[in-house]
Amino acid sequence: MAEKRDDEDEEPRERSRNVISFAIRVERREELDYVRKLASCLRDTGRFFKIYWKIIFALLWALFLLPFLLIYDCSEVRCAYVVLLMGGYWVTDCFPMAVTSLIPVVMFPAFGILSTADTCACYMNDTIMVFIGGLILAIAIEHSNLHLRIALGVMKTVGCSHAKLLGGLCVVTTFISMWVSNTAATAMMVPIIFAVLRELEQAGVGTVFRTKIIDPEKPDVTELIPTRITRAYLLAAAYCSTFGGTGTIVGTGTNLTFKGIYETTFPDAEPISFTEWMVASFPQMVVNSFLTWIYLRVAFMGFLRPRSKDAVMATIGAEGEAVTNQVIQERYKNLGHVTFHEYGVATLFFMCVFLWIFRRPGFVVGWSELMTDVDLRDSVPVIFASILMFFIPKDPSFIYSYSQDPAKRPKRSSEGLITWKVIQSKMPWSLMFLLGGGFAISRGSVASCMAKRVGEALLPLRYLPPIVILALVCFFEGTLTEFTSNVGIANITLPVIAQMCVAMEIHPMYLMIPATLMCSFSFRLPVGTPPNAIITIAGHIPTNWLIAGGCAPAIYSLIVEVILFPTWGVFVYGIKDFPDWARHAETGNDTNTC
Repeated sequence: MAEKRDDEDEEPRERSRNVISFAIRVERREELDYVRKLASCLRDTGRFFKIYWKIIFALLWALFLLPFLLIYDCSEVRCAYVVLLMGGYWVTDCFPMAVTSLIPVVMFPAFGILSTADTCACYMNDTIMVFIGGLILAIAIEHSNLHLRIALGVMKTVGCSHAKLLGGLCVVTTFISMWVSNTAATAMMVPIIFAVLRELEQAGVGTVFRTKIIDPEKPDVTELIPTRITRAYLLAAAYCSTFGGTGTIVGTGTNLTFKGIYETTFPDAEPISFTEWMVASFPQMVVNSFLTWIYLRVAFMGFLRPRSKDAVMATIGAEGEAVTNQVIQERYKNLGHVTFHEYGVATLFFMCVFLWIFRRPGFVVGWSELMTDVDLRDSVPVIFASILMFFIPKDPSFIYSYSQDPAKRPKRSSEGLITWKVIQSKMPWSLMFLLGGGFAISRGSVASCMAKRVGEALLPLRYLPPIVILALVCFFEGTLTEFTSNVGIANITLPVIAQMCVAMEIHPMYLMIPATLMCSFSFRLPVGTPPNAIITIAGHIPTNWLIAGGCAPAIYSLIVEVILFPTWGVFVYGIKDFPDWARHAETGNDTNTC
């Protein structure tokens, strides 16, 4: 009986255990289903943000800044809202930069900062016309292959050792970048570099890339690693194109940005002339390019280290020099004789430079002063040269129109030195809007007093020596420009620096010009400037190598600027004293809206 009772008691306990076990399994299954659903939801959310992060950031960034606008409703804050909004969009590139640059056309009139007419006028002025004309000249030089003839001609002349070739590369790239965009100058030099290095490689003198196996289990999957010699040449092309762009006012977009912002902020000041800029900036450009040549030789070619591995690799010997010379000679010979197209473009180019230099040179009466009393600026010569390119034919076959030989008579008219189709395909139209957006920011920040308020907030810096302030501004600009567009940084910071100079009673040029140059000196990140991106992609250069290589030029370019501008630059521009027109500009702001 006792055993039977135990069996009867055991059955309910067994059923209870089964029920509990089943409940636990159901609960675990539900938990697993919940975890799976949560993981799936997180994956879907991550995929959603990955796909739509740009528009999500654009909305969240605008909403994040909105409370400041609602709490502090005044013109300075409204302008700051627009500037910060554009800055966030520029840094993240959530919209095309040209589209972001058009925001002031909508928001400045809507916020009562500037009228529509005043805002739109910022997008087409003398500076932007200089930019358009300068780019047409640059495109024509590239279209005629004149730039390639100059590059190969100089490299053929300097010699064929690595040291001489690197020096020739630095000289050619710097010179060409003074007149064409930094991007075009770098893109032009990279194929020449690889052509020379590959011919040397085929002759058994050095290598262009070494192969690295990524996964030992998959030996077919490899990665190309540039040799130190290859890196030296590529870095020279990128760095010298950056330095060359600072040598003339048309060399890069940041120079023209400064010109537009300066002349808009201080309308009573003497306009920035092509001649003064070139005379003042040429020495720092030459010094920086020379230091780049020395630095790359020391760091990558064993200069001053004759027994090092780098020095051995950089010694190509008589055979290597003969091969290099043959390659350059052959490529130059393939260009043929100098064509009428090249002669025509070169003539218009030098004519434009001559007219720029002697428009109002100061030491003699300029041609513009002889012609008219009307304010005539640098856009006139460059647009004149651009128009003439459509008048002058690329092929002078028309002179045989009445030839006795019917075969020589032209059957159709020749196109001009440049065609609109070529301009349309190669003109970076978006940069025009970027410049215009910057000028609108400058004008709006002055009209709303935002730039003045920020400049006054930095007033305690006035107790520091001016050269220390200059060094701090240059360091700040040089660091900031590594992470986003050079022109974008110039657009945002130069109006503030201008008003800071007014508040401290320092000549505006004393800080604005070095800050402008430092905006171009981006060497450490691929996103900093297009030349960096070009050599990173073409040369398979890892970002950490680019960062390591770019630290030295970032340092010595800062030192050169801090030394040369307070001496030579101040002498050229005559900017020792605080000018009356800057004081009047400050007074004008105080009496009107500030």
